[in-house]
Amino acid sequence: MSAARAGAVKRILCPTDFSDSAAVAERHAAGLAGPLGAEIVFVHVATQAPLWRESLLTAELLGVFEAQRRWAEDALAKRAEALKAEGVTARGVVKVGAPWQEIVRLATDEHADMIVMGTQGRTGLDRLLLGSVAERVVRNAPCPVLTVRPHPDDEGDPL
Repeated sequence: MSAARAGAVKRILCPTDFSDSAAVAERHAAGLAGPLGAEIVFVHVATQAPLWRESLLTAELLGVFEAQRRWAEDALAKRAEALKAEGVTARGVVKVGAPWQEIVRLATDEHADMIVMGTQGRTGLDRLLLGSVAERVVRNAPCPVLTVRPHPDDEGDPL
């Protein structure tokens, strides 16, 4: 029986794309982690360049991808540090690949007891064309998933 099913949540995975929706989910994750004494693992998944275009990648473009990865690592480290001041243990991980697959894989690898993530609430053609990362995570995750929609009065400020 997993820790979550037994009632003990020790590790919460919190995916972020640094959007307002993700910031709301981060606040929910922090609100849960504090009283539970759980660790938060923030994860940002950078989309991988399509293989058929790799030959078109220049050193300059690769440098841009590397700069974006470093920026994401720094942003996650700042979020973790802010939570540390509140007594919550947190750390960040940056992955490259298909977001929903990397989130599910990391949840499995990290033995996450829960995933807390934002949802954009796409409908219609956007949802058909882009899919829903949250929906795919819910369907494939090895643990419970709490999806959080932003409210109009949420400021969207990160931790």
